[in-house]
Amino acid sequence: MMTSCTRGLCCCLRRGSGEAKAFELGPLDQPLVRLDRHGADVSVASSATGDGVSGRGVAYASTAIEQDAAYWEVHVQSGDGSFRVGVCRNLDEEAMRADVGDENASWALRSEDAGAVEGDVIGVAFGQAELPNLSFFLNGELLENGQVTRIRGEVFPAVSVAGGSELRCVFDEAQFHHAPPRTHSALRVTQNII
Repeated sequence: MMTSCTRGLCCCLRRGSGEAKAFELGPLDQPLVRLDRHGADVSVASSATGDGVSGRGVAYASTAIEQDAAYWEVHVQSGDGSFRVGVCRNLDEEAMRADVGDENASWALRSEDAGAVEGDVIGVAFGQAELPNLSFFLNGELLENGQVTRIRGEVFPAVSVAGGSELRCVFDEAQFHHAPPRTHSALRVTQNII
């Protein structure tokens, strides 16, 4: 039996006394990326439509960005207060009480710089082999002023909230409001197949 898998679909060819017959196994379930690391004053509520974030401080995913070009969205649920959207390295408890975007252990777009308000969607595109590495989109339009040129090493999707802002982080492509840039795809959980 030969097996071939492409984009989560597997096809098997049975070889026997006659002709080879192909059959499809169907899509493999992919676990979703979740914001499962957060500061003590941050509330994260996971649902089928994404992870809701509110409170004060940082929330980030334990899924590192390992694919070449990843994309996810942040939906602004409440624009009261301020927020930041970006990537970070592993953060200690003190850093979890602050904001992402110190440009040493985290890089982010500030809500004030994006001009984002309630109902807006911020797309985040991270490319390992591209310059800039980190780009942001507001309602599908590239934000030239929010690009970060060089980020090296292991990073994770991250947000920080303050002053009553509420965000929904969306990692499921079926829930995206905008198409990812042409070379990017939804961030995936890395799976060991061995």
